[in-house]
Amino acid sequence: MKKILLPILILMVAAQARAQVQVTFSILGDQDDWQLFMSRKIITDLSAGSGGKAVFITFTAGDEGLGNGGSGAIPYYLAKEQGAVYSSKFASDISLSPIYPNTYAVPTVQNVVLNGKTLVKYVYGNASGNGMVVNYFLRLPDGGQTGTGYAGTGNVSLKKLKDGNISSITSVDGVNTYTWSSLVNIVRYIIFAEKGNDTQVWMNTSSLNNTTNPNDHSDHHYSSTAAQEAVTSFAWVGINEFIMDNSSTLAANLTNEEHQEAASLFGFYNWIVIKNRYSNKLNSTTRSWMPMESFSVLRSPSGTAPALPVVLLSFTGSLRGNNVQLEWATSSEVNSKEFVIEKSYDGVTYHELAKVSAAGYSTDTKQYGYLDREATDINYYRLKMVDLDASSRISNVVIVKNPGLQQTISSIRNPFVDRIDIRFAKLPKGEISMRLVDIAGRTLATNKLVNPVSPIIRFNYNESLSSGVYFLQVAAEGKQYSLKLVKQ
Repeated sequence: MKKILLPILILMVAAQARAQVQVTFSILGDQDDWQLFMSRKIITDLSAGSGGKAVFITFTAGDEGLGNGGSGAIPYYLAKEQGAVYSSKFASDISLSPIYPNTYAVPTVQNVVLNGKTLVKYVYGNASGNGMVVNYFLRLPDGGQTGTGYAGTGNVSLKKLKDGNISSITSVDGVNTYTWSSLVNIVRYIIFAEKGNDTQVWMNTSSLNNTTNPNDHSDHHYSSTAAQEAVTSFAWVGINEFIMDNSSTLAANLTNEEHQEAASLFGFYNWIVIKNRYSNKLNSTTRSWMPMESFSVLRSPSGTAPALPVVLLSFTGSLRGNNVQLEWATSSEVNSKEFVIEKSYDGVTYHELAKVSAAGYSTDTKQYGYLDREATDINYYRLKMVDLDASSRISNVVIVKNPGLQQTISSIRNPFVDRIDIRFAKLPKGEISMRLVDIAGRTLATNKLVNPVSPIIRFNYNESLSSGVYFLQVAAEGKQYSLKLVKQ
């Protein structure tokens, strides 16, 4: 029996290994860095096995002080982004077998939210990850060769952010503002978002060795600094350090075919820039970088990448009388802080219902629950899973209906202090009239509304009410209701 099981086990492990896509993250100061300094490595990584996955994280807009502007057909930084995206598409196409599969949708822009930042992302390639290329653009202002920045974008730079000369830096499109700490964190979140089931990944960065890579562009150096800080404690991330600007002093080491591939990849990028009516970037400087590529392994990966901070096994809801019992389970937790239960009555607008403390760290299955005693006829729930660093993820939405629920109204706070909130058991339709009267029957305030979006309604009154007994009379859906209220 053991002789039979051992080959089966070996085959299962081999199949799992084949299914795992090797993921490489390239950290770039500008949109054309990888074509000029890393092209052979990128093609090699994408060609590995049945196809690797290449993720590009470009820190700056490469705007050369133009910020969100430019004299071409579109802003300068967008022309360079488009060039980088189509260049990476070409890298994917020529690395796969057969070449030019032409079976994937043209990459289009997506907006994704990671750690509270709305990032620009492009994806091209096989949905399984084989041969896939992913581009993230942080769009930070170009810092210039020495990190002094440009007057057109306020003379800011990654160097000044790291050195503490500025406290934050804002993307040229105005969408995101980063401190140095949040910039380091965003690299970590992209890695976790894109690594898939790869337990050991690689990172390509500019060399921080000033002896072998002197006088490198400041954005190369400080994007690499941020990235290497991000993975300091992630031993499962290997680091390749590339010679960048100083590579022009090295002897050519690419074969003729490799040199042509580098020139073609840069040519795709450059063509898009020119097409958008900006100047040709193929010059003596960029030509001098193409015939050679030099990198050294700073660190090989070791150990295994941890699971996501919270791995949610299930999230369900069920009726318990007229209440809703919510239950969820996790298979593992790393640095988890709490679960925020969010509720909606229309599936669009959510509010916080309750918080439940998380385990913090666990490798065992953990069970959680919460009873919603304010359920209505239709209830939408989702979980916000919050980590210790305040990052969060949103779960799937659970919908629980109670079609047999009878319409009633109740006061949420009674006695009340400064406001009157009432809750309908079912979302009311049509016009709702409300009248507040005192114990002598005198009308103190009236409200009307039509087709509310929530079964919880606030009755607004302007007068100062003294402590005592009041009555709220409500007319809705052809029925009359009366609530006795006590003002403290």
